[in-house]
Amino acid sequence: MIKKRWHLLLVMIAGIVIIFVGCWLWQKEGEKLIINHDVKSISAPIRQVYTTDQDSFVFSRYHLSDKQKEGNRLLIDFLKNKMLVDGSFITNYKVSANQNKSSLATGHDRLSESSGIWLRHLALTNQQKAYDDFYRKTKQLFYRNGQFSYRIDANGNRSNVNASVDDLRIMRSLIEAAAYFKDDKYLEYLKQLLPTFTKQSIQDGVLVDFYDVQQKQPSTQISLYYLELKDLGFIYKLANLSLKDLQFQYQILRDGYISDDFPFYHARYDYAKGKYVDGKNINVIESLLSILYLSEVGLAKETSLEYIKNAVTCGTLYNAYNIDGQVVDKSQSAASYAIVAMIAKEIGDQKLYGQAMNIINNFQILNPESLLYGGIGDPNTMQVYSYNNLMAALAYDY
Repeated sequence: MIKKRWHLLLVMIAGIVIIFVGCWLWQKEGEKLIINHDVKSISAPIRQVYTTDQDSFVFSRYHLSDKQKEGNRLLIDFLKNKMLVDGSFITNYKVSANQNKSSLATGHDRLSESSGIWLRHLALTNQQKAYDDFYRKTKQLFYRNGQFSYRIDANGNRSNVNASVDDLRIMRSLIEAAAYFKDDKYLEYLKQLLPTFTKQSIQDGVLVDFYDVQQKQPSTQISLYYLELKDLGFIYKLANLSLKDLQFQYQILRDGYISDDFPFYHARYDYAKGKYVDGKNINVIESLLSILYLSEVGLAKETSLEYIKNAVTCGTLYNAYNIDGQVVDKSQSAASYAIVAMIAKEIGDQKLYGQAMNIINNFQILNPESLLYGGIGDPNTMQVYSYNNLMAALAYDY
C-alpha cells in the first residue's frame, strides 16, 4: 500500500514538473516585444518612401574613367573565378585555422550577406538570366523556415538565425530586379518572403536584428546599420504595415547621432531598455551604412557628410574610433570607401564618388603573377574578404 502511494506521488510530481516546463516553454515561445512609442507626426521624407514605386530604385550610373572601368573588370573576374564557389561566395580566400570553431564567420563559411550584395550587382547591371540563376541557388542554399540563414559553415551546417539586414538586401535586389528587368514576377517573389519576415524579423511593428527559429525567439535590439529606410518603406507599404512604426524607426536612426564633434552613429538600440548601446569601439562601416540609409531618403546630416568628405580627401577614413572620435584602429578598408561612393551618388557629389573609387582602385592587387590578381586583399597573408570585394563591385554599379 505504501509502495503504491509512493508511486502515485511520483506520478503527481512528474505531472506537475511537465506542466510547469510546458507552461514555461509556452510563455517563452509566446514572448513578444512590446514597443511603446508616441509618434505624433510623419516627416515628409518618410511619407515619400512609404510607396511601392519600384522606379524610385532606378538611377543612372556615374561615368567611370578608363582606369576605373579596368579595375571593375578585373574585380568582377576575380570574384567569379576565386571567391564564387558552388553558387555562393566564400567569406575569405584563405581557409581559417579555426574554421568551424569560431562564432564569427571566417574562412570558407558562406554568408547570405554576400549573396544579397551580388544579387544587387546582377540587378543593377541588367543581367537577368544570371540573376535568376543566382537567386534560385541562394534560396536553395540559405532559405529555411521562412527566412534566409545568415551563415553556412564550411561543413554545410546552417545557422538557425537570420540577419534581418541580409534578408532586406535580398528583398531590395528583388525590387531592383523588377524595376531594371521590367518584370513584376520579382515582386511576386518578394511577396512570398513577406509573411514570415513580417512575423519573425518584425516584432510589434519594428525591425529586430534576428530571429532564432530553433528557440523561436527574436532579438530585442536593432542595429542602426540595419535600418534601410528606403527598403523598409517599400516593404511596409506592400505589407500594409504602419507608417507610424516606420517613422519611429527613422527616429531611432536619427537620434542615434553621436555629436557634431564626432558625427557618426551609435551601433544599436535596445528596445527593451529604451537606450542605445555600443561595443567597445565605433565601427566606421556600421556608421557609414547608417549615413547611407539616411542619404537615400535625403536626411543625412551635413556634419556627417563634411566629415566624410574631409576624411576621404585626406585618406584618413579609419576602421574604428572610440565614442569621443579618437582613432583606435588606423587600418582602412575598401568597403568603407565603397559605401562613401554610394553616399556620394545619393547626394549627387560626383567629385566625392571619383575620389572614393580611385582609392578603391589603389586597394586592388594589380600584379598579374599574383593568385589574387584583380582582387582586394593582402598578397602576403592571402587574406581576402568577400565583403570588401563585393561592396567595391557594387560601388562600381553606382
